[in-house]
Amino acid sequence: PSWQLKAVHATHVALYALFFIVPLVGWAYSSAAGFPIVLFGMLPLPDFVSANKELAELIKPWHEITAMALAALVVMHVGAALKHHFVDKDGLLKRMMPGRD
Repeated sequence: PSWQLKAVHATHVALYALFFIVPLVGWAYSSAAGFPIVLFGMLPLPDFVSANKELAELIKPWHEITAMALAALVVMHVGAALKHHFVDKDGLLKRMMPGRD
């Protein structure tokens, strides 16, 4: 049905958006809270914003909310893929795998 195609598209857009938003908001929060960020224990990142306790308190809930939204979308996405595989048996999961025919 067309509503499912629209839902799939909206979910993919939201997933890709949140893949960028969550780390950027986390970076802003960590910078505002005065926490240094070092990628892979080797690459220090510059502060995204200046240290500011009030700003950190404002940003923290946004990071938590977007992270939870991302987690929920990932769970829904995996659940939908498993439904296609075990309930619908439509080969969708196999088509997603590398080396498909």
